[in-house]
Amino acid sequence: MVKFKVKPTLKENWRYISFELLSENKISEKQIVSEILNSLLSLLGELGASNANLWLIEYDSKTSSGIVRCSNKALTEVIASFATITNIGGSRTTFRVLGVSGTIKKTKDKYLNRKRK
Repeated sequence: MVKFKVKPTLKENWRYISFELLSENKISEKQIVSEILNSLLSLLGELGASNANLWLIEYDSKTSSGIVRCSNKALTEVIASFATITNIGGSRTTFRVLGVSGTIKKTKDKYLNRKRK
């Protein structure tokens, strides 16, 4: 099997968005992913949503906080799609973006650990 090495200039640059979910009820990861994708599709369409390369990295249901990975080029659109989410699973919800970073480690240290203290 031949492996092709990608040049560093051609690699995708990621941004990690830490968020807090303010909701009346507990919400599962599956519901969060579904609602984020639906809001991205309605805001950007299929092409824009696929270019965002959105991925839920981590979600803690106890603290209702998590990390989402997205493309560097689609960062503002993803944050805007968070603002359009007002209802998940029949309960009123709001996404609050805690911060954005270039690495998962910095995102956890800077934004999520501060909340847990």
